[in-house]
Amino acid sequence: MKIEKISDTQIKIILNQADLKNRDIKISELAYGSKKAQELFRDMMETALEEHDFDTHNVPLMIEAVPLSVDSIMIIVTKVEHPFEIGEKITPFRSKSNTRTFKKKSVNLEEETSSLIIYSFDKLDDVVEVSNRIYHLYCGANSLYKDIYNNRYFLVLHKNYFVNSNPSEIESILSEYGNKHVSSPLSEGFLAEHGEIMIQNKAIEVLKKHLA
Repeated sequence: MKIEKISDTQIKIILNQADLKNRDIKISELAYGSKKAQELFRDMMETALEEHDFDTHNVPLMIEAVPLSVDSIMIIVTKVEHPFEIGEKITPFRSKSNTRTFKKKSVNLEEETSSLIIYSFDKLDDVVEVSNRIYHLYCGANSLYKDIYNNRYFLVLHKNYFVNSNPSEIESILSEYGNKHVSSPLSEGFLAEHGEIMIQNKAIEVLKKHLA
């Protein structure tokens, strides 16, 4: 976790996959205020106070979440002097510490992050081999993206469609060839915006039939 003070009224917090994994928190929980997310937020604010003298006690806040990569997210916390002048851009909720906070409605975090599986691979040949092995185990929507900056291939699978198998069986095969990433709509959205879509919706089928 990295905290940077932008001004007296605003800080920037970077959370990576390890930060979320250590606390067993899904990205969606940051938006929907689970108990673990509230504890993380309190810890972040305490750290901001200790390291940057950024005091948020009894202060209205606006929280914005912005994906930086498949595995990291930036949270911007802003003190709001007149919160109700912002209108529909923010929605209030309360944490257990009774500190009133706000989050932007424009941040689209789905309630369930477990509906996706995202793995990345060094080589296209690895994706082809994986597709060949899981083709008869999976029949759902799946897409292949390329990160043109890091030259890696990302396979995104929706968990709803498995044939004669379960997600853990398929993930066991995927992990032999690639690395798992934070699997959320935010992550897929980042790939769609910053990556190159190579095969949409039927990546496994196309790779199996034409390249395997």
